[in-house]
Amino acid sequence: MQRAFIFFLITAALLSADAFGDDKIDDGLGGEKLQPVFVRMTRQLFARGGEYETFCRENADRKRGELRREVLQVLKRNSDESWKAIEPTVTKLQKDGSLRDLQRYWIVNGFACRATGDACRAMAKDPNVSFVYLQRLPVPLHRVDRPTMPERFAARYKEVFQGVLDDWKDDGDEPVTTDGLVLPWNLKRIKADQAWTREGATGKGVVVAMIDSGLLVTPSLTRALWLNTGEQFNGKDDDGNGYVDDLFGWDIGRDSWYVLDDGPMMTHGSMCAGIVAGRPLNSKNLITGVAPRARLMVLRGAGGPLKAYEYALANGADVISMSYMCVGIPLGNYRGLYRLAHEHLAAAGIVAVGGAGNFAGSHPRGKQIGLPKDIPCVIAAAGICEDGSKAPASSEGPCTWSGVKFYDDYPEDGPLSKPDVTGCFGGYPMWGRPSVIQRTRGRWTLTADEGGDVGLIVGPEGNSFAGPHAAGVAALMLSVRPDLNAWQVKQLMEQTCTDIGEEGRDYTFGAGLLDALEAVRAARNVPPR
Repeated sequence: MQRAFIFFLITAALLSADAFGDDKIDDGLGGEKLQPVFVRMTRQLFARGGEYETFCRENADRKRGELRREVLQVLKRNSDESWKAIEPTVTKLQKDGSLRDLQRYWIVNGFACRATGDACRAMAKDPNVSFVYLQRLPVPLHRVDRPTMPERFAARYKEVFQGVLDDWKDDGDEPVTTDGLVLPWNLKRIKADQAWTREGATGKGVVVAMIDSGLLVTPSLTRALWLNTGEQFNGKDDDGNGYVDDLFGWDIGRDSWYVLDDGPMMTHGSMCAGIVAGRPLNSKNLITGVAPRARLMVLRGAGGPLKAYEYALANGADVISMSYMCVGIPLGNYRGLYRLAHEHLAAAGIVAVGGAGNFAGSHPRGKQIGLPKDIPCVIAAAGICEDGSKAPASSEGPCTWSGVKFYDDYPEDGPLSKPDVTGCFGGYPMWGRPSVIQRTRGRWTLTADEGGDVGLIVGPEGNSFAGPHAAGVAALMLSVRPDLNAWQVKQLMEQTCTDIGEEGRDYTFGAGLLDALEAVRAARNVPPR
């Protein structure tokens, strides 16, 4: 099957060389003003919609680890070769001031920059360029003026970081038992506890990248952190991956190693991280994590920066949990940039998961699930309340892709079925700051283990919290069958859901409520490769 993979790559490159005619500049680009753009190069692993699905079929009997190595190598090679070809043009445009602030990428072969209309046209004429996108997301792909860590905080941050590092331990071989544990309703509802006790699935060996707001310093979360064993806390890039002191992940927005101390008023990342892999290291011995032996790679950054995707793939993440979505903004062709990035991630073995959104009451049906949860290979999770009813705000499908450059599929009369699965919307214990949450109506403190600053709270709601349930189930599946490919994890997860709502798959609950026990069993029963 390796021959099939190589043949696929060659075929895709040949097809893309003369594809899509002369229409290579996005609407809205022109004039003398510098505008944020992304220049997509011709050499991509997948040149157009449908090629990812072909790749999945042709590599169905390949192991995830093997494909990961090959795909990563091809993505980086394509980027280097394309850059050599376009660099003379770019250098000329930089010298005359019509192109500035360049940042290269390889998860999608191309680069972001600010460019004038004339510069965009000059690049579009190059045969190595397939399209020039206008960046349409409210958060730019990269910041030129990244804020640095304030010197007055540096000493405290280093002390906290070193303390967490000293307290970190490898608990992968420790069994997970429910004896003496307090189990919240959401874990029991999706049968996570049965997956631990009946199938021995704990998430061991699986790394979940959390692209979110950060992580509170409490043992239940910090002892779940992924540890970059090739790095030391010494101000050097010991492993040569381009990041200094990235022991637990990276702050993409601030370009910093410090990923702890979730904000004083916002503990979103900690809530989601606790749902994925929180340990029962608190006064009530209450467990919050679906996969309590999985590891958390913290990638702070809003809006889904592509550098977070690259870091996750290059540094061994198996699952990505995403807490961002773009709804109500006309993205046009720009959606295709993120679809290609996620197809590359999935081909390399990363399962991308996130909540389906909270827009049922504010947007019309068909417009409630946005980027990146509207991408076919991404798992979008709807949410239910404790009584089993649909959460009123839980976004409903379907989604369409007609008219998007390179991806003119899923039209109005044949839409993409979303959401994919259903998790739990809220009303169960999560990690937060009680001193803040107590002031918010409808939320209350269960325990304050860190002097009242950090504790378990009950009340926050949203599909941001449904998504981590699916991320945790994916981690349980991969812990018993690490060779499963990303598309197989998605397929098996959906096939084993408990049907709720209308009979069969629907636009409210997708395939149904997550069933961790059956999903793990289905993963274990896949014939060995």
